[in-house]
Order: sequence, then C-alpha cells, then structure tokens
Amino acid sequence: MATIPQIFRSKVDRLLERTPEFQETSKDIAHQIHQMVLDGGEQARQVADVLHGKQVGHPLHPILTDITIGSWALGTLFDFLALITFSSTMRKAANRLVMIGTATAIPTALAGITDYSTIKQNAAQYGAAHGLLNSAAFYLYFRSLGARARHSYLKAFLYSFFGLGFAVLASWLGGDLVYRHRIGVNHAPPGEVDGWTPVMAADDLAEGEPTRVDVDEDTPVLLYRNGDAIHAIGAVCSHAGGPLEEGSFDGVCVQCPWHDSVFDLRDGQVVHGPATFEQPAYQTRVENGQIEIRQQLPEIDPIIVQVETPMGPVNGRVDLNEVESETIVDTE
Repeated sequence: MATIPQIFRSKVDRLLERTPEFQETSKDIAHQIHQMVLDGGEQARQVADVLHGKQVGHPLHPILTDITIGSWALGTLFDFLALITFSSTMRKAANRLVMIGTATAIPTALAGITDYSTIKQNAAQYGAAHGLLNSAAFYLYFRSLGARARHSYLKAFLYSFFGLGFAVLASWLGGDLVYRHRIGVNHAPPGEVDGWTPVMAADDLAEGEPTRVDVDEDTPVLLYRNGDAIHAIGAVCSHAGGPLEEGSFDGVCVQCPWHDSVFDLRDGQVVHGPATFEQPAYQTRVENGQIEIRQQLPEIDPIIVQVETPMGPVNGRVDLNEVESETIVDTE
C-alpha cells in the first residue's frame, strides 16, 4: 500500500509531467542565467562561486535556508503564542524573527537561483517549482511585515501561517531534489587507489590528449600530459557526473563539458563552480614504461608543539641529546 509521501510525490510528478511548456521554460531560464554568468567574465564567476558555496566546500543554499525557514517557523509560532497570551515579549520576538527570516530570504534566493542555473535537465522543472513556492512564501511574509507595521497582528499571523505552509512545501520539494534527483551532492566516485598502480603505457599518452582509464569498476581516472608533467584526477565531475575527458583544457585546468565547472588538474581543487566538491587526485610516476598512480593525500601543515623542558621552552623538533625529557613533536 502506497504511503502518503509516495502518493504526494506521484501527484507532483504527474502535475509537472503534464506541463511540458513549464519544463521547457524551466530549462531555458536556467540556461539563460548560466550564460549570463559565463558572459560576465571572471568577476561574475567569482560571485557565482561564492553563491554556489565553493569557499565552504558544499552548496551554500541549504545553509542559508536553515536560517530563513527556522526564523519564519519560530516567528509564526511566537505570533500564535502572542495572540493567545497577549504577551508583548512574544510579539516582539515574533516581529524580529519574521524580519530576520525575510531579510535572509534574499541571499538565500540568490544562492538558490545560482544553483538552479546549472541544475540537471531532468530536474529543472522541480527546481523551478521549488523556487516559485519559496517566492510565494517570501511574498506572504513580506505582507506580514507590513501588517505588523500597522499593528494588525491577527492579519500578520495569518500571512505568516500561510507563508509557512508554502515554505514547508518548498522545503519538501528541496529535499526531494537532493535525495531523489541528487542535486547538490558529490557525484565523483571516491576513487581510492592506495598503492602505486599501473594504468597505461606512457608512450600511449600523447601531449594534450585527455585519456580516461578505469582502474577498477568504481575508479575512472582522467590522465593528461602537459609538457613533462602527467596529471591524474577523477574523470567524473563532482557536480553532476559529467565526463571530464570530454571537457576543454587550458594549461593545468579542465572545464566540464556539462555545466562548466573548472578543476585544477594538479590537485583536483575547484577553480570555478558550480562544483563545490574537489575531484579525487592522484600522484603519478613512470616505471618501466608504465604510468602508475596512487591516491594523492591532502597536504597537512605540521602541528608545532611547545614543550617545557629543563632547558626552557622548545619549539618544533627536539634534539634528545640536549634535553632530558621526551618530546613528541610531529604532524597529527
């Protein structure tokens, strides 16, 4: 027997599938926004990187939604409590929370629109519906702020109550985008290669010709020769699973052919979004005519420990011949 979430999801699917015009319009709008970012040059891409969440290592939008929806939900609760208790303290709390939620909805929406611009094609209509529901919630909470300014607190509560309903529906759809459509998650396989592993003959890798090799079923690797250097990173784009070997190459960078994420071939780090997760990266060497790779571990700065000894404080490594006590100083 179907559960309530399954029934609701199937109804949403049928509704969106019955509106092909909405699907096509959703894709076109997303593409146009993304093209505007690309046409804006380096500065536009840097702004988009911030909104995608490159600097925090995963999408920024969900972080901001917690603040917005949390403030709106608590504000609506305090509205209700103020109405039944006539508490001015509750009312002040409600006013401030609704104001915080409505103010933070603006950067939250900007981050969401930026992510929507590079959404998967088969999820564009769901992303657009998510945005429209959130827009309705924002409008109702904005009207609620106006009612508060006029001291119409019952009307303010009603606006907030219905606004919260739209926000909850939008949140459900947002969760469906993440957990069912896998929007905003890491699509790159872990690609763990612990020891040196031969992957292909060195002579077969031509200068400037990207090559994909499969170390095993779960480890597709992109190899690229740039001068004397051979670079190796995961071949599946972390943003949406695009084939990086089909991308465009510029020096030590590769741009995904699907949504234009840019990665550094030397360490897999994100240069430009929409990707926020780095690619698996590998060390390379040539042994007996074969290119060998192994997992590239992230560099960790040593932790310098200060130790009091009979001869005074010692930083860094300690010559045990000069001190009597044992000193442990190294990386974690």
